[in-house]
Amino acid sequence: MLAEVRTFNDPQQHAGSIQGWQQIYDQLGRGCLTSELRQLSCDRFQIFQEVLDKRVVQHGSSPKGRLCAAMSLGSAPVVQGQQVDAQSVVLLRDSEEFVLHAPEGTHFFAINVDAVRFAKLAAFELSGEQLKRLTTVSQLRVDEALLLRIHQRIHPLFRHLLEHTDAISAVSEKILEDELLGTFLDLFTHASDEVRCRRGNFAVSAYLVRRCQELIVASGDTPLSILDLCEQLRVSRRTLQNSFQAVTGLRPVEYLRNLRLNAVRRRLIATAASEKNVGEVAVAMGFFHLSHFAAHYRELFGESPSETRRAER
Repeated sequence: MLAEVRTFNDPQQHAGSIQGWQQIYDQLGRGCLTSELRQLSCDRFQIFQEVLDKRVVQHGSSPKGRLCAAMSLGSAPVVQGQQVDAQSVVLLRDSEEFVLHAPEGTHFFAINVDAVRFAKLAAFELSGEQLKRLTTVSQLRVDEALLLRIHQRIHPLFRHLLEHTDAISAVSEKILEDELLGTFLDLFTHASDEVRCRRGNFAVSAYLVRRCQELIVASGDTPLSILDLCEQLRVSRRTLQNSFQAVTGLRPVEYLRNLRLNAVRRRLIATAASEKNVGEVAVAMGFFHLSHFAAHYRELFGESPSETRRAER
């Protein structure tokens, strides 16, 4: 079992350290990021807790063969176009793709278990309607008292094994796995009607931001402008502006620029200075005014591009 507590100043290093998740974290909040990750991870289950002090957008896919649940312990993020509050449990299944807009101060607690084993147990215990939720809903609405009981059951074991790694054994792993499987059964047993995507402006805004994210990823190194996105999505600049403000807290132009700045930073970290200098990487990502680029980079990450650590060759 992997048991660790780590802090990071780089969002992608944080993202890549969560076992089994294929994902990218793009920093959107200004300043040097500080984050913490606590995780227990093994072949059959995983628990992790992450705290981020800057706004971040996370996108990728969940672990293969796992049923995942996540709860927000801090500010309210937006996941799959739906806002997550203190009574919401987000569900992801078997390599499911996701987009998560995490505001400053996001504090997430997440667990996952083997999906096949849980489905077998669920077949004995859950009703037909509850079993349907297992494959169809993206969020569960759960009473806060139940969530509190879940935390009181899991957190002591979680903390103890992180603080006393010498206590990790086949027995302790089995105890913790059984607690997690029981937790999932309780969630599906006591959940109220599924949380549906909010009607009206927010749902439309979340959809437009998600489609922009998909178009940006599909474009690769070719920068997309606001007009490009408006043309492809058949919306006005004002509609796009309002949508981004509602979901991300940023103007579209700032959001797109920050995504490209994150891409530059990842490329700088992955390449040696002897292979490509900062200017070459910046120009390749669509930044042609290098002094403006450097100022925006420093504003977002709290360091100049030349101070970002480079790969060694």
